[in-house]
Formats: sequence, structure tokens, C-alpha cells
Amino acid sequence: MESSVSGKRLLLFLGGPALLLVALAMPCFGPLNARFAFGILFWMVWWWVTTVVDIKLTCLVPIFVACFYGYMPLTKVMEAYVHKEAVLIFGATAITAAWVRWGFARRLALNFLMRVSGNVRAQTAGWFVLCAITSFVVGNTTVAAMFAPIAVAALMYAGYENNEQRWNSKAASNILIAVAWGASVGGMATPLGGGQSVVTFGLLNKYLGYDIYFIDWTLRMVPVSLVIIMAVGALMFFMPSDRETFGGTREFYRQELDKLGPMTFEEKISFFAFALAIGLAVLQPLYAPWTKGPMWDWLKPTQMFCIIPMILLFVPSRSCPGESILSAQTLRKFFPVTILFMWPASVALSKILSSTGAGAVFSQWLAPFMGVNDTLSLFAWSLFPNLLSQVTSDTAAAGVMVPLAIEAMDSWRGLEFGAVPWVWVTGSAISWAYAVASATGAQGIVAGYGANLRTMFVWGIIACVLSVALTFAFFYVTVVWLGLDFYILPPK
Repeated sequence: MESSVSGKRLLLFLGGPALLLVALAMPCFGPLNARFAFGILFWMVWWWVTTVVDIKLTCLVPIFVACFYGYMPLTKVMEAYVHKEAVLIFGATAITAAWVRWGFARRLALNFLMRVSGNVRAQTAGWFVLCAITSFVVGNTTVAAMFAPIAVAALMYAGYENNEQRWNSKAASNILIAVAWGASVGGMATPLGGGQSVVTFGLLNKYLGYDIYFIDWTLRMVPVSLVIIMAVGALMFFMPSDRETFGGTREFYRQELDKLGPMTFEEKISFFAFALAIGLAVLQPLYAPWTKGPMWDWLKPTQMFCIIPMILLFVPSRSCPGESILSAQTLRKFFPVTILFMWPASVALSKILSSTGAGAVFSQWLAPFMGVNDTLSLFAWSLFPNLLSQVTSDTAAAGVMVPLAIEAMDSWRGLEFGAVPWVWVTGSAISWAYAVASATGAQGIVAGYGANLRTMFVWGIIACVLSVALTFAFFYVTVVWLGLDFYILPPK
């Protein structure tokens, strides 16, 4: 029996490198370097989904492969693991480690549990909707950084103390997946929703030759976003769960909250630090015009998430003399180490796919579907941008697919700006990236907290199929069938 298990594990282990060799043997994946990128993607997804190797070790596959063959210079592969938003992620996670240390995370969790049904499926849907609405105006990475620690605190209260317990529990993992999907699904509702919306908004303005108002964008993108939110939220009720409730009644949670008493000095400081950093990130569009230049670099959100935790290292606790609000001991005990691997690996995989030309190869596969007829074109622009966002990132997909849509559909129906409706379609489809940890920063974050990547992949594919189908249906009705000028003509 033991040898049978070992044999199966060996086959699963070898499946990763085998997928790389298969990709290298297939000319349809483009030039050799692009084939390496596709092969690395398949290899990492296989190991993440099968869990045959620790997910932290899987994150090192691109470096391992580069040591054998220079599909990219090794230094460039190493640089791919570095991204400016890493400071934001690590800083936010460090602050929330202080939340756990001083009990504020427990207080937040109890407040949430008091207001939401103890039913696991209801909580899953609740987290999804909360994060989805927030992602209308905050980038997916920031939304996940805000809410994942609170969700984890609630799960810790339910008995899921570490990543392994959360990975192995369908109920706990579904909560984390709900945070990631919610953080992603509202990304195109406004131009503030994330990197993909910023890229798409800028490319649309450049195409039109003038800047459209935020409200014009929002009025067109919110309806389709709400359709997808309702559909995916309903889908999450059908995801398998290993328990129906997390236990406890509202009265029980209220009593537990009363036992905590009023907020301590340490809780207030750790909460204020996080609220200040998030507030500056959300309000940046308001003060950015007046804070330009090198002397104001420190006020940018990414820098603030580095500065604030550093300050907390020197703010003394009042209840525990000799300890700071944030300390090395707190970081060792409460900082989720996996996030130090998953987030950089997600970023690196996205950069490698773009730098080796794998993204360009993907866009070439779309060419036969362009301009055949409105229905087939609409289906292609609903499907292919979504597929690309799954295997690179939503932001990278926007940079590849939106210019392609503008170029290919510019003269659609003889209109001066015929590509406008195809920008709405492409931009929408890019945001429904749920399956792979590298697709958005949000997925990388919750993976670092113990979300089950196998569940995320399988149900993410189902959610993507549903989202793409509804995107196609929505724009078929508004653009092809009804021919609404609201979506066909550019905003004035």
C-alpha cells in the first residue's frame, strides 16, 4: 500500500516536468522561449493543483528551469520576482500581524460573525459581495490585503489556526477564495478598480483622442459587473463544504466581544496605522495633483505601507513594557511565511509569460476569429482576453488585448470609432480571472493564507465559463441585437 502511494506521488511529481517537455515539443506554442514560458506555467499549475510538492517550493520552478536553459537571463528571472506592490502586500500583512498579537483581529472577527449568519455558505457569499463592491474603487491587491487578514481572523476563531488547516478545510478555503474572487470581479466597474482598468481606461482615451469622464465609464461597466457578481455569488453557494456552520450564535459572539472590553491602546494604534495607509491609497486621486515630484514620493501608497510598519517597530506598548506594537517576535509568530513565496512567484510567472512572447503567441490564436461576423467576434473577444488573463495577469492581458481589439475592430460597421464596444467587451472579460494564483494579486495573497489552489482552479474554471457566457450574452443583447448607441458610440 505504501509503495503504491509512493508510486502515485512520484508520477504526480514527474507530471510537472513532463508538461514542460510536452510544451517544448509543440510548435503551436510559438518560438522556443515562449514554449518554455508555457511549459513553466503548466508545470507550476500542475504542482499547485496536485499539491505533490510544497507550494512554496513550486514558486521556485522558473529559477530552477533557468539554471538548465536560459529562456531568459537568470538575473532577469530573479528580477521578475520583484514588484513594487510587494512592499504593499508585505507591509499590510505585517500590520495585520500586530492585529493578531493585540487582539484586534479577534475583535473584528467577532463583529463580523455577529452581523453575518453562522451558515458557511452565507458567510462565503457575504465575503464575496463585500470585497466585490469594495473592488469597484480599490485595486484587487489592496482589497485582498485589507480583507484577507480579517477573514483569516474569523477562521482562526472557528478553529483554523494555520495554513494547513485552512487548505484542508473546504469551508475555510472557500472563504478565502471568496475574498480573492470578490477583490477581482469588480475591477472594471470604475477606472479606480485596478491595474487592468487603469490600462484599459488610458488606451481608450488615447484611441478617442480625449479623456472620458469616470462616470461615463462607470455607467457602462457597472451593469455587466453586477450581473457577474450576482452569478458568481450564487455559484459559490454550490461549492462543496465540509461543514454547514462555524458554530456559535449571535448572542455567543456578543458575549465573547463583551469579554474583550474596550479597545486597548495597542489595538487602536495598529488599527489606525492600517486605516491611515488604506485611506491614503483610496484618496490618492484627490491629493495626487498637488503632491507631484520626488519630495512627495513617500506619500504614495506603496511607500506608506513600508513606512508605517517601520514606525510601529518603535512605538512602545503600554500593557507589555519592553515590547513594541510590532516586533520581530510578532512577525515570527503571526506573519504568514507562504505569502513571501506566493506573491512574488505570481508576479514572476506573469512577467515571464509576457517577456518571452507567450502573450503575443496567445493573441495570434485569436486572429482567425476576428471580423468573421459580429456573433463569432463577440464570442472571441469575450473568451480569449479572459483566457489570457488566467495565465498571465489581468493587467498584462489588458496591455495585450485592448490594443489588439482597437486595431482589429477600428472600422467595425464603418464607424469612426468602431472599436469602442469591443473595448467594453474586452475590458470586461479580462476581469473574470479566478482560476490561477498568478492571475491577480488577490489570488496570490489568499494562497499565502492557505486557500486551496486545487479548489480555486477547478471552481475558478467553472466561474470563468459562467462569467464569459454572461459577458457574451450581455453584449450580444446590448451591442449586436439592440444596437444601443450607449455601448456602440464613444462617450461624449
